[in-house]
Amino acid sequence: MIYKGYKIKVSCNDWEQVKVLDKYWSVFTKYVNSKDIIGLGMNWTDNYLYFDYTLGVINNEEVLDILKTIDFSNTGFDVKYIEVNLPDLNEWESFKGKEKDLVQIYEKEIDCYNKSYDYELEYINNDDIEIKIHFIDN
Repeated sequence: MIYKGYKIKVSCNDWEQVKVLDKYWSVFTKYVNSKDIIGLGMNWTDNYLYFDYTLGVINNEEVLDILKTIDFSNTGFDVKYIEVNLPDLNEWESFKGKEKDLVQIYEKEIDCYNKSYDYELEYINNDDIEIKIHFIDN
């Protein structure tokens, strides 16, 4: 499956990414509903202090065309358009909850400090969140 969207580099220091990604999502949701876009986390550095985060779509050219009209020049984000070939969704584990519980979901349910994964997909619809993780086989 091909994921298409706009990537930024994000710091993970003290969960700083939550504020940054909230702001990033707010740029996109001025143009489309949050339920129509998917967050993609990937490319963590060896020390897990930074990663790439993308907002975009899978198989939704209509929404992608809208995203391509966003003027990022005054957003403070240095974005790059990318296309990523992702593993089949049958190989991912799913975690659901409320957006306010995001840190707890990652720390307790996903066990992000002890389990290795190469991709995460985030689906947000109002306050509901679904996170799909592609764990690395150890």
